[in-house]
Amino acid sequence: MQTWRKEYNETKPPVVVKSPPPQPKKEEKKKMKKGLPILEYQERGTKWVIENHDKESAKSDGDNGILIVEVTDPKQQVYIFNCEDVTIKINGGKLKSVVVDSCSKVNVIFDTIISGCEVVNGKRIAVQADGVCPVFTIDKTIGATIWLSEESAKISGFTTSMSSEMNVNIPEGDDRKEMPIPEQFVHKLQGGSLTSEVSDLYH
Repeated sequence: MQTWRKEYNETKPPVVVKSPPPQPKKEEKKKMKKGLPILEYQERGTKWVIENHDKESAKSDGDNGILIVEVTDPKQQVYIFNCEDVTIKINGGKLKSVVVDSCSKVNVIFDTIISGCEVVNGKRIAVQADGVCPVFTIDKTIGATIWLSEESAKISGFTTSMSSEMNVNIPEGDDRKEMPIPEQFVHKLQGGSLTSEVSDLYH
């Protein structure tokens, strides 16, 4: 009888493939705002520009953490861009317009606007009219709350597109009433034309 060699007769242990040691996760760098915080008046465009402000910069540049704009002419406008978690108060009575662009968790308080107030590319924006604002335009924004004075509640209109979670607050006696701004509509073809109505969710 043939005798097999020992190395062929023994069962070989399974080969263990070592996986590479887990690499430590790189810490995600906090996105820095582009540019330095700005709050300045540009004479050429009769425009106040507020850019790149956050809670920390507002504490150093603002009054009790509130950024103050002093409007001196009704032709002046205010442009707010790339700000986060700040409150901006516009003093001085009437101004031409306010634009809030690409901001998050920003509150804006003003008296009277001649043209209108525009909110675009925003998240959690609150706008308060202590006087009158004829038109509010809300575009590509998630979470917009409009606070109206009794005077403005009588005339203000709203133009919205690609936005959600919008509300308007109006005075009601000694209290205030909050109403959702419709974002869902029902469209029907009737007699060769298209009609649109607010969804029953808002009735």
